[in-house]
Amino acid sequence: MSVEIETIFRSRARNRGIVLSALRLCAAALRGYFRRRATARALANLSEEELRDIGLARTETGYRQIHRDRYGAHYW
Repeated sequence: MSVEIETIFRSRARNRGIVLSALRLCAAALRGYFRRRATARALANLSEEELRDIGLARTETGYRQIHRDRYGAHYW
């Protein structure tokens, strides 16, 4: 095979690798987005008591973690 043909094959293989890497990154970002969306939906369906049971409190901007010491005192 000539050097020119080998260079073309390497170039195409590299380009395919770059495209596949970009597609993998996009797919991973979409999976993360849908996972966060499902979590937000599930949290929105919980009552205040259920949120407290898992250590969260609802705020205007989202949720915050409730810190408790071992004796049950709350620290916000």
